[in-house]
Amino acid sequence: MTRRTTPIFIIYLIYTAALAMTTALLVFWVLVVHRFTPEINELIGRVGGVEWNHFHWFIQSTGAGLFFLVIVALTYLLAITLSERRYRVKQDHFLSNVTHELKSPVAAIQLQAQTLQHTDLNAREVAQCADLIVEQTARIGTLVDNLLETGRLASSMSSELRPIRLGEFFREYQEIVRNRFDFREIDLKVEIQSRSVVMATSESLQRILDNLIDNALRFTHAGGRILLRVSDREGETEIVVSDDGVGIPKTELTRVFDRFHRLQREVDERRKGTGLGLNIVRGLVKELRGQIRAISGDGQPGTRFEIRLPKASEESAPHDSRKYDEQETRS
Repeated sequence: MTRRTTPIFIIYLIYTAALAMTTALLVFWVLVVHRFTPEINELIGRVGGVEWNHFHWFIQSTGAGLFFLVIVALTYLLAITLSERRYRVKQDHFLSNVTHELKSPVAAIQLQAQTLQHTDLNAREVAQCADLIVEQTARIGTLVDNLLETGRLASSMSSELRPIRLGEFFREYQEIVRNRFDFREIDLKVEIQSRSVVMATSESLQRILDNLIDNALRFTHAGGRILLRVSDREGETEIVVSDDGVGIPKTELTRVFDRFHRLQREVDERRKGTGLGLNIVRGLVKELRGQIRAISGDGQPGTRFEIRLPKASEESAPHDSRKYDEQETRS
C-alpha cells in the first residue's frame, strides 16, 4: 500500500509563509529599534552607568543575526524535508517494483504447476514446464538475495575476506554466467588477462558481476555485445563490464549507484528492475576496498563500468599446483 505523500507545493507554501513571517519580524525589529534609539541608549546609560550612544546598533545587529539564523534553519529544514520526501517516493516505487517482480515469476510458476497437473503431457512438455519453474524460482531467489544483501550492507555488517585468484575465479564464472542468463540474442565476450590475487569472497564477486551483467542485458538490444574483462594493473586489478546498449545520460551518471534509483529511460520503457542492483555493486566494491565508476557518452550508445581492486600478496593466496596460462583467454 502506497503511503500518502505531502504535495510538494504545500511544502513550499509552508516554507514561503514561514520565511515571509520571519522577514517581516526582522523588518519590524529594525524599525522598532531605530524608532526608540534615544530611549534605548538612555536606558542602558541608567542601568550600566556608562553612556553608550551606539548600543542600539548592537541590539539591532544581534536581532538581525538571530533572525538570519532562523532563516538558515528554515532553509535547512526545507532541504531535509524535500530529501526525505524524495526518499519516500523512491521507497514507494521500490515496493511497487518488488511487488511486480515477485508477482510475475509466482504467476508463471503457478501456471506451469497447474499445467503439470494434467496427465496427458508427454515427457518433453513436462521437462519444459520443470525448466520454467526452475528458472522463475531462481529469479525469485536472486531478488530475495538482493534484498538481504541490501540489508546487510545498510547495517554495516562486513564479510570475512579471503585471498582469491581472479584468473581461476573468472574461468569458473564464465561457465556459470552462461547458464544463469539468456544470451541467445546477445554476444557475451570474456577476456581473462589476470594472475592477480585479491581479498574478497566468491559470493561478493559473483554478485557484483551478476548485477552488472543483468544491468547490461536490460539495456542491450538484440544483436548487441557485452564484454567482461579482467586485467592486471600496477598494484591493482581492473574488472570491466561494458555493453553497446542505450547508454546512460550524463545527468544521471552520478546517481546510478543510489539506492532505489532507476534511470528515467528505464521507467519510461517499463523495463524491469528494483533500483538495488548497482547500489549493491557499489557497496560490495567498497567492502572489498575498491573503487567503481560508470562511463557513458551523453547521447552515445554503450555503458562501461570499471572496477579497481587492490592486489593482495601472493603469499596470502591459497596453494594451487595448476599453472595459469599468461596468454589472454577469450570465450
